[in-house]
Amino acid sequence: MNTTDYSNIILEIEEAVCTRFAQLFSKGVGVRARTGCSIEEFVCGQLGVSQEYLEERIQTIFLDGKPVDDHHTARVGDGSMLALSAAMPGLVGAIMRRGGYYSAMRQSITHTADSGEVCALDGLVTVKLFNLTARELGPVLLKNGILVEADDLLDVFTRFADSFRKGCRVVRFDGDPIDSNALVELLEKKDRIVLQVEII
Repeated sequence: MNTTDYSNIILEIEEAVCTRFAQLFSKGVGVRARTGCSIEEFVCGQLGVSQEYLEERIQTIFLDGKPVDDHHTARVGDGSMLALSAAMPGLVGAIMRRGGYYSAMRQSITHTADSGEVCALDGLVTVKLFNLTARELGPVLLKNGILVEADDLLDVFTRFADSFRKGCRVVRFDGDPIDSNALVELLEKKDRIVLQVEII
């Protein structure tokens, strides 16, 4: 999918306002990527997440709805959905934790290593972030640019209007500076948006 076909919004906001985008990440955001690589290569090499963070902080990984134990062999393809989470509470969290003691209990649904050669292609990956990962990795994705539904973005701006009014210093729509009121009107006429956020 060519995301250059979509309008681009660039925001310059205060760091505290970034948390308001958490609901976007729980629904899933589009990320342009070179697909056909392992989850590790995608997360560390393309999203810019440290190896230490992946190994120690991200405890649960789902690829296309299946829990992943080995992020070195599971491959991300064009159109894949990748969900990342820090440790989740309770028995369900323990069962879904990658490589955990209880992981054998979900063997029938666990993602297995892809067989055969996977071609590297420019594509789009849907990334979901939950709990602490939304707060900690969200700003990284926002800086690089994410593809979101205009209605979802409009809901965020409407719900947290006061926060954005106070903490958003600059709004650019397709390169042109606009005010927040004009942004709402433009979003009502769009389907999908490429959003980039610069923290000031």
